[in-house]
Amino acid sequence: MPVEFIDAGLDAYWSTTLASATGIARPPFSPAVRVVGAMLFTSGQTYPVVGETDPPPPAEVSLADQTRACLLNLERIVVAAGGARTDIVSLTIHNTRMSDQDAVNAVYTKFFGDHRPARTHVEVRRLADPHLLIEITAVAALDDSSRQSS
Repeated sequence: MPVEFIDAGLDAYWSTTLASATGIARPPFSPAVRVVGAMLFTSGQTYPVVGETDPPPPAEVSLADQTRACLLNLERIVVAAGGARTDIVSLTIHNTRMSDQDAVNAVYTKFFGDHRPARTHVEVRRLADPHLLIEITAVAALDDSSRQSS
């Protein structure tokens, strides 16, 4: 089955903070892979919002604002692949503070409105940058007519 690798601004996505924290100048993965005509699988998205100018360091950003950044980055990738927010059918949330799940749920509910993708929400000990509090991956079901070349 053919696949497309969706760039969606990889250079902006991989921040200098993540490069420093991981020791990897450019990540060895794609922000998203689309099984042509059907499904889009994203890589995990974190803070900051791709393209944001001079964002504060993650250590100064709330879980709610980091969650919002993850969701906006996911939406950007889905749109780059020819879809929309409402094409997201499943998310996996990795959260370092499950005790603050209410903050995640408040942002999530506002972002998706009446759209209710399937979701798995798990607590993890830490993420690539120790100041990141959340990382979210998504699966989107795209219409074959939305196929774009990357």
